[in-house]
Parts: sequence; structure tokens; C-alpha cells
Amino acid sequence: MSGELEAAALDSGGGFLRWKRKHADIPPGTPCANCQTPLEGTYCHNCGQLAEDFHRSTWHLVVEAIEGLLHFDGKLFRTIPALVRRPGQLTRDYLDGKRAFQVQPFRMFLVLLLIVLFVGHWSDTVSIGENEGGETHSATNIVGPQMSAGQREEARAEIEADESLTPESKALALAAIDGDWANFGKSMAGAASQAEPDEIRVQSNVLDDEQVSSVENWMKTRYEAVQRDPERFALLLEIWGHRVAILALPVSALMLTLLFVFNRRYYVFDHVIFSMHSLSAQMLLLTLIMLLSMVVGAWAWWLILLSPVHLFLHMKGTYERSTFGTLARMAVLFFMTTVTFSLLAALWLYLGFNDMAGGH
Repeated sequence: MSGELEAAALDSGGGFLRWKRKHADIPPGTPCANCQTPLEGTYCHNCGQLAEDFHRSTWHLVVEAIEGLLHFDGKLFRTIPALVRRPGQLTRDYLDGKRAFQVQPFRMFLVLLLIVLFVGHWSDTVSIGENEGGETHSATNIVGPQMSAGQREEARAEIEADESLTPESKALALAAIDGDWANFGKSMAGAASQAEPDEIRVQSNVLDDEQVSSVENWMKTRYEAVQRDPERFALLLEIWGHRVAILALPVSALMLTLLFVFNRRYYVFDHVIFSMHSLSAQMLLLTLIMLLSMVVGAWAWWLILLSPVHLFLHMKGTYERSTFGTLARMAVLFFMTTVTFSLLAALWLYLGFNDMAGGH
């Protein structure tokens, strides 16, 4: 996983793990260890540092760490249920200034993003382990999570029987169905190595010979790198996937801004808050689905149908539109999302592919 995302999410997660101390560890009147101001309570009134004794036994530190992990901020237990049951009211309350009971939207977004990436990586690891152990299906699948074991086998049989496909194309398609990034990279590299120069040459009426040669060299070096080290390619795709996921927030806010461009009641800030709450809810649902899929299999993915229902309730409650107006905006939003997230997916693949030039 990318270090930047984990660091930011864990730092934000600290807000979930704070609780108010009922008493200070050291008596009033003791000089603050940070600024030497005589202490009058649980915190120094001059610099704000906690009045605690930093010289402790290892056992005390372990007990305190466990206590800290178990004492979640009460805001979390009020925000998450509200996000699930009445998302429109939650966002509306925040925009109207009723924020004392809520977890900060961006903090919640970052922490849930970290959780969904962790669960996704874990479920994929479990899936690979089951396949290596001789199971006939995987709990989750990168490309086709909605496919049951029977559907996956049927798709594999159709690909195997398709005489119009080359062996390289079949291997690529089979790796995609299985969600096997390592073999996907090997197959893509193998297909590239078998390609004739004319198949990847850019037309000379668009680029001159020097530019054509530069493009060919760019593609050739990276295809060769993928062929040599497909595992590194899979790792790069995972790392860049985490980073590109962050772009979902500004992209979502931009699309909502365009949807309400003629409504001066709402500002970009409103759309950003809505986007953070909405994406957080979708990540909660995705996390639940991935966890359940490891128990009940592909049937858990039917819960994805709750996603548009939640979005409808959230948008209708937040923007206070009619049912028809909300559905119309959702239809436009669906089209815009398909286009923009397809571009993000292309960017993700390009970044992972481009980084292969740095391999040895």
C-alpha cells in the first residue's frame, strides 16, 4: 500500500481514538513538562499538553494502548448509524452548522478509505490462497465479483472454445476473469512481445519518424519490463490504485457542482461535504460486501443494489429536491461517473505501466 495514504488515514484516525481523561496523572501545581507553567487541571492552560507522567513501565504502556484502542470517540457511533439510516439529514445538519456530534467528514473519508483498501487486499489474499489450495472458486474477484463459480467456469469454457482468439488473448482474458494480476501482466507482456512492429506503430501522417521511434521505444521498454517482472507490475497497479482513489473525491464534487451550476443556493463546499459523506457510505457498503463474500461467496454482491438506493435518499435529503428532480440528476450523474471514472481507470493503468520503466 502507498505510504502517503496510510499515514494520512492513520493520522486522521487518531481523532477516533481520543477520549477525555477524567483526571490528571500528576498533581496540580506541578510545572508542565513542556512549558514549565504550573498545572491547574488535566491539560496545561498555557500550551495544552496533557498533564501526564511520561515515565512509565512497559506494562503500563501496553495497558494504556489497549485502553486507547477500545475507547472510541462517541461521535463515531452517532455518525456512522446516521450515515447509513438518514444520510440526507446528516449532511444537511453539517451544512446547517450542527456539527458537534459528527466526526469530521474528511477524517471519516480517509479512515474508511484505508479500511476498504485493507479489506480488499486481505480478501484478495484469501482468494489467492483458496485457489492455490485447490478450491474451485474465490471469495472475491477483482474483475468480476458478481460472477458465481458456475458463471466463471462457463465464461472460461467459452473463451477456451473461441477459435477467433489467439493463445495470448485467451491467456489474457482468463487471467482477467480470475483476477490474477501476475498472470495478467505476463499475458499482456507476452502478447506485446508477439506483436509485429506495424501493430504498435503510430501512423506517419500524424507523427514524424523521430516521434514514432520515441513512442515505440517507450512502449517496448515497458512491455519488456512487465514481461520480466509481472509481480512488480501488479504491485505498482495496487499502489497507484490507492492514489487514484483519492481523486474520486474532487471528481465527485466537480460533477455535483456542474449538476447544480444554476442553483445558487448550493456552493462547492456543500458538494464537497456531500461527496465525502456519500463516498464514505459507499465504502462502508463495499467493505461489508467484501467481508460477507468471504463467508457466503458471490451472493454478497447483490447488496451492491443498495448503492443507488442510498444515493437517492442522500441526494434527495441533502439538496431537498423532488423525486423526479433527484432521479433526473442521478441519471446525468451516472453518465458523468461512467465517463470520468473510465478516464481515471485509464490513468491508473497508464501510471502503473509507465512506472515499469524504473524497474531493474
